[in-house]
Amino acid sequence: MKKLLILLILINFGNLYAQDRLFTYTYQSTVLNKSQKEIEIWTTLQTGRNNFYRGLGHRMEFEVGLGGNLQTSFYLNYDYSKGIVGNNGIQSIENNTSYSFSNEWKYKLTDPVANAFGSALYFEYTLSPEETELEAKLIFDKQIGRTVHAFNIVGELAFEKEFVPVGDKIQVETGKEKVFELNYAFAYKVKDDLSLGFEVFNENQFSKTNEWENSVLSAGPSLSYNMNGYWLNLTFMPQITNLKGSGLELSSHEKLQSRLIFSYVF
Repeated sequence: MKKLLILLILINFGNLYAQDRLFTYTYQSTVLNKSQKEIEIWTTLQTGRNNFYRGLGHRMEFEVGLGGNLQTSFYLNYDYSKGIVGNNGIQSIENNTSYSFSNEWKYKLTDPVANAFGSALYFEYTLSPEETELEAKLIFDKQIGRTVHAFNIVGELAFEKEFVPVGDKIQVETGKEKVFELNYAFAYKVKDDLSLGFEVFNENQFSKTNEWENSVLSAGPSLSYNMNGYWLNLTFMPQITNLKGSGLELSSHEKLQSRLIFSYVF
């Protein structure tokens, strides 16, 4: 009976701890309890390419626990960027703005405290006027004392509409982009309300003909602070190298990404 009581306390502590998401790029296996709700505000800064480039991405997420280890989320996404592009020595300023809607489903398989490790299945789709994106994740994590380890295997498939002038008409073609990612994160709970750690992010892009184009490795420090139902996560993620090239990949990736997430649980 005593062992059962201790186990229940550990599971309950683990669930309470895990409701505070510790990372911004790497996901953990825990889900909200039934009818529990959460609002998250995301802001991602991307800056530094071969020429001037700066982008800001915003997401507003409403998350709800459905019970049975299942939760769902709805996102409104807004992205905009400004950069200098050029062909044949001629440069111009390019401004991009996009809006989209996303829906996420996450199913917890095992618990990071009660079981040998935590695990979850994740699926998200995104719809915009010009693109449809599908994303799937295998999520693994483990809480050991005051430390948390998390590892994600991610696959993305995007179908983008391309508008090609043909004489006096516009022809619509569908382009396909594939991305494979590996994420790892570590956090140490310094105090009950403060965790410090780091994240490692490896993004691999493939062309329409399935050619492996690049393998960008980024890594940097992370911070998580929570108090009375609020939490704040921040990660700085400078690019380290292109594993499939030499030096940095700065044509379609940035020198620095930084993400801030603010959340309220109710």
